[in-house]
Amino acid sequence: MSARPSTTTATETREQRIEAILQQLRPKVDAVVRQLVERAVDVPEAEEFGAIDFEFRDVGQQLVNEVRQASVASRKKRGT
Repeated sequence: MSARPSTTTATETREQRIEAILQQLRPKVDAVVRQLVERAVDVPEAEEFGAIDFEFRDVGQQLVNEVRQASVASRKKRGT
């Protein structure tokens, strides 16, 4: 027997699903972006390029993983 999505979840529009995921991720994204901006502002000029690029890339990859996890959780919730 397969799980059927609830009526509320089944009638949820694509835009509503997107907004729900964004609301879930927004606090984390805002915090991460703030950390990146603080790091960019505070970094000495000699370190402006190089290691900081790797830090930024790694944080971006972490955000990508968060989006993927939230998307998978949303699909499981809908039963798709």
